[in-house]
Amino acid sequence: MTTSKSLCFIPAKALSVRLKKKNLLKLDGKELIYYPITNAISSGKFDKKDIVLSSESDEIKTVAESYGANVPYLRDAKLSVDPYGVKDVLLDFLDRFPKYKSYESICTLLPTAPFMNAADIQNAFDIFHKGKFDVVMSVSPTDHSALRSVYVRDGIVQPVLPQYIHLKSGELEPTYRINGAVVIVRTAAFLESKSYFMESWGAYKMPSERSVDIDTEEDYRYAQFLVKSRN
Repeated sequence: MTTSKSLCFIPAKALSVRLKKKNLLKLDGKELIYYPITNAISSGKFDKKDIVLSSESDEIKTVAESYGANVPYLRDAKLSVDPYGVKDVLLDFLDRFPKYKSYESICTLLPTAPFMNAADIQNAFDIFHKGKFDVVMSVSPTDHSALRSVYVRDGIVQPVLPQYIHLKSGELEPTYRINGAVVIVRTAAFLESKSYFMESWGAYKMPSERSVDIDTEEDYRYAQFLVKSRN
């Protein structure tokens, strides 16, 4: 029987490749995992015990618990490397803790999106409920229209969508990218499809300044620059 409860799920691996131990890097004096935990608590959308962090790392577990997250297990290390992704980590978690399968929804928050705030979570839930979507993802505007993107193959340029390549930017519909900060899924639909990408798919539009995704050293330096500028 489905309940109206929501699970907050925060995946935080230690075995990151492009930026080593990125989830423990500090930004404005706090580890990246601090931000989704405190925003989840501040949002008021979850019981505290239902703010769950998943990691293969004892170090991350200890830090996450100090900030108020529930870390009920250490996952298999293999789930922290390719080809496994967040979807696989969540499916594994639900198999380990089947009581959460009865929850109405699951909200996944990434530590690598530290500028996301509690209001973003609340607003995404409003869209999720009002639109009766199976999934809502946060998106942010692309710097340049994706409709004019090109392939470069063997040094030759090929438009992805030739019908738009001659149009000016002002003539094109705005395009967005999935920024990964907030993803809310209807639990039953997720378990059936085993995917975040479903036909009933809504968007929560986030401004670019809160949509930074820290995946590389350059991203981290940019985030530090933004913090310094704001302070």
